[in-house]
Amino acid sequence: MRSITILTPLLVLLALTTTANAAFSTVVENGEEECFTIRAPANVQSTINGNFDVLDDELSPDPIGVVLYDPSEKPVWRSVPKSSEGTFSVPRASGKYELCIQNGKAGSDDYVANKDGSDREVGFAVRVIPPQRGVEGEAGPDDRLTSNLIDMSDRLMEGLRTMSDHQEYMRERENKHMVLADLTFNRIVQWTVLEAVVLILISFGQVLYLKKFFEQRRYL
Repeated sequence: MRSITILTPLLVLLALTTTANAAFSTVVENGEEECFTIRAPANVQSTINGNFDVLDDELSPDPIGVVLYDPSEKPVWRSVPKSSEGTFSVPRASGKYELCIQNGKAGSDDYVANKDGSDREVGFAVRVIPPQRGVEGEAGPDDRLTSNLIDMSDRLMEGLRTMSDHQEYMRERENKHMVLADLTFNRIVQWTVLEAVVLILISFGQVLYLKKFFEQRRYL
């Protein structure tokens, strides 16, 4: 039994005449699942391509599972268990699909690891690609060669888009690391200032104590 909790409003991607391309990142809370709707044009067999990447390098990717469901709510693609990234491609897609990202096992039929108490940020990208126009009439050798070149070009472009997505994920990781480094530096500076203030107060107290001690000895 599939249990889905939609934590944020549904994301709708609609491809009409051109490729719909979108890349996002979302924080999936511990033991929860976020689902996003991908809407391909009706009565048109498009291709849905995409990928995902777990952005929290310090956490295990084992509880993360990504599943793509077709309009009849049947899974057409699942991520590899315990994988931190993955890509998918669904040809002849039409209608409403759902991409669900889960953080930790929520039911008896889930294939991911048990939840471990940690929220995780996951980056993902989705593209809805309309079908290419075919060669009208009877296809000759040149037409078949052209069709093969178009297919190779499409695969090459998809590879470049996937590489661009992973570069975006790397920049997101870099931004997170910079924020963590700045936070660590600020805390170090704060503790250093606090230690300096404490040392100054202790030194001032010792000076007052010694001054009072020698004054008393002089009076004696």
